[in-house]
Amino acid sequence: MAIVHSLSLCARITLDLHSLNNEGTEGNQQQTRMVYIIDQKGKRAVVNAVSGDMFKHILVEHMIPLLKEAGEPLSPGAKVHDADRINALNQDFVDFCEKEQEFNKNGKKENRKATESEVMAKMLTDCSLTDMAGTLVTRGRAVGRKSVAEFGWVVGLPEDGAGQPLTSTEQYFHVKYAPEGRETAAGGETVTGKQAIFHRPASSGIYALICNLDLYRIGLNDITRQYVVDANGRKARSKALIHALASTLLKPIGAQRNTQNPHIVGCEGIVSVSSTSLPAPTVSPLNDNYRSQMEQAAAVLNNIKKDGVTVKSFSTLADGAKVLVEIAAGLQLPRE
Repeated sequence: MAIVHSLSLCARITLDLHSLNNEGTEGNQQQTRMVYIIDQKGKRAVVNAVSGDMFKHILVEHMIPLLKEAGEPLSPGAKVHDADRINALNQDFVDFCEKEQEFNKNGKKENRKATESEVMAKMLTDCSLTDMAGTLVTRGRAVGRKSVAEFGWVVGLPEDGAGQPLTSTEQYFHVKYAPEGRETAAGGETVTGKQAIFHRPASSGIYALICNLDLYRIGLNDITRQYVVDANGRKARSKALIHALASTLLKPIGAQRNTQNPHIVGCEGIVSVSSTSLPAPTVSPLNDNYRSQMEQAAAVLNNIKKDGVTVKSFSTLADGAKVLVEIAAGLQLPRE
């Protein structure tokens, strides 16, 4: 397979009766997350949505065990799924950032604090998750690692060609069963240690998902622009990332899954892969013609660099996962 510089996924996924991402709670009613968009006809609409933060969290949850299985290094914080990653539970890294130590440069030894580029290099070599998911180090200075993976909001489609809504949200009545004191729990008051009446949302619809993976940046020091992770490590990390993206489609982990595990009814979309510095094109699935526009964009880019961009459509969830797994299996990364 050709070199993979970047990869993008654009898909429409049908989810029924989910509650993956909510705004919060007012009284005994949980509020679902709604956003305003401008649809493909230029009309304003309000639709249910799941934040890109949530889908990035889902990706990371799937990626950590895959990195462990691949034998890639993980910081103590990353191993326990701490969002601070290399910053958490890691006194050695704190000391490296804040204290003077001995460095060997051009055959000469010197005692000093680590530079920003040296902190960045340690972040990438010590923690594969920090390398790909990013973090901000504020130990004596600010050193930010931007995520290799980028998600947009996962947005419900507003309506079909006949004007019928394609996403909907309803509130459902719930009450926790209380073996004793049921007459009190059934009212508007709360029994100590028990939950009273509450209302929980469930949303159903067709959702537009966009994701971009800048695979060329894995192991790349953003300051020196040099790779600090060897080719084998970069390849193992890239495969874990693509496999985690496939897992994200198959099992979108999120809120309320204990009783509102989403029904994944269908998934269709397109994957674009760029083997050059030109970006893998992305077109929002909020547009009905997103797949044909992706193909046309790839053709335009291929006029700049021949065969630089390839696209592959899929019409089922299994086919989408297969496309990603096949890309990972034949993966070749940019050379140093």
